[in-house]
Amino acid sequence: MTSTLPRARATRAAVLGLAVLAAACSDQGSPLDPTIAPPTVEPKTAVAVLSCSADARAGTVTCADGSAGAARRYVGGQQNVNVKLTSTDVAYDAGTEIFSANITVQNLLVQRMGSDGATVSGVKVFFNSGPVLTKGTGSVEVNNADGVETFTSGLQDYFLYAGSLPYQAVSAPKRWEWKMPATVETFSFTLMVSAPVVPTIVFDMLVSGNRDIYRMGIDGQDLTRLTTSTGDDRDPTVAKGVVVFTSHRDGNAELYRVNLKGGGEARLTTTSDNETSPALSPDATRLAFIRNNASVLGKLWTSHVDSTMSATQATAGFGFSGDVETGPSWFGNGKLAFVSTTAGSADVYSLTLGGTPVKMGSQQNDVGDVDPFWNQDGRLAFASSRSGGTDLYAISTAGALSQLTTRTGSDSHPSWLADGRVLFSCHMGSPRGARICLVTPGTPGVSTEITTPSAAERPVAVVDAL
Repeated sequence: MTSTLPRARATRAAVLGLAVLAAACSDQGSPLDPTIAPPTVEPKTAVAVLSCSADARAGTVTCADGSAGAARRYVGGQQNVNVKLTSTDVAYDAGTEIFSANITVQNLLVQRMGSDGATVSGVKVFFNSGPVLTKGTGSVEVNNADGVETFTSGLQDYFLYAGSLPYQAVSAPKRWEWKMPATVETFSFTLMVSAPVVPTIVFDMLVSGNRDIYRMGIDGQDLTRLTTSTGDDRDPTVAKGVVVFTSHRDGNAELYRVNLKGGGEARLTTTSDNETSPALSPDATRLAFIRNNASVLGKLWTSHVDSTMSATQATAGFGFSGDVETGPSWFGNGKLAFVSTTAGSADVYSLTLGGTPVKMGSQQNDVGDVDPFWNQDGRLAFASSRSGGTDLYAISTAGALSQLTTRTGSDSHPSWLADGRVLFSCHMGSPRGARICLVTPGTPGVSTEITTPSAAERPVAVVDAL
């Protein structure tokens, strides 16, 4: 008599067979050997860890809010935070001993899930642990998983949701099945949702004469307008789901904030001065910006993000009253890069708060170095005229200088993506104006334009948890 195993269990059996064969051929064992537990890791594609339970008597499958644990890339990635799993049509068939439910996945990240911006690979929901019996008698196992893989440990069942999910989209339901006797009352399990995400950028764009702040994936999809004023909004900075920008809606330049997911516009500064060039610290608690008025040129100030009235000048006593400071960027929460003209040309300085600014790298007094932007691994990108045109450069943590772009047009406002690529404003000349481009360090002659509906510039990447 020939018996047929469900696909997931057949796959697991095949993998176990390979593990036994590999172990027999190796004095050191094999990573596929089920008796050798591989180290637990949190893969880069993990977006959520969920603690879930099932009750066969009540006919429920639920995942708890605020479940313990979180994926490395998205700290706090729990039910109703980064994703939401919902069950419907829960049922138990005593004849087949199958407990089942329709499960959907909803994306609560602003990043599109299931794609990296180039390739669509879908969303996988892994059984990170369990199912484990919690009440009753008997055993429980996943019956119809789409496959088995090593994710955080060996031989984990998963369900695959094909395609990609934009923000707030809900997948088509999949029928999940568990094989168990009628004596099983409740069981629990933990899930890890695995999906690449499309890198998301924030930028300002001029549409029909009005400049606003927008959000979009680097693949050109999911364009969302974040500000709605008829005034000029520009220079966004983003961290932890908060966007701060400069707005001219009040006549002078003031700083405002808006939620990355949209809504909640609020004014941060209320002075008669001009506040521009905002920069949020990585934890979104500190704000650096430039303040100037009719009698004082731009100087670097810092404050708590919600207490700008208590701001202090970060460079008090440095340089001369006629110098200009601009373009701050944070490294951690206590160190800044910024531009100063105190040496006679525009140069990039670093400043540990409370200390004295220090000129960075190999800079020449007869050229302009501007628009510094720190990667949180210590690399600093900036724009410079040292090559004749205006190109982008980077300084490594060891002080080595490398050229990032060699385009014929003017390049400015670099920003690092989490994968090490660099976004920037690429000026295309009339009539196209400024656009957004992308370059990979090490290939300065090759850059890619990111398609936007009209002239756009000053891009910043969303690189952290929401």
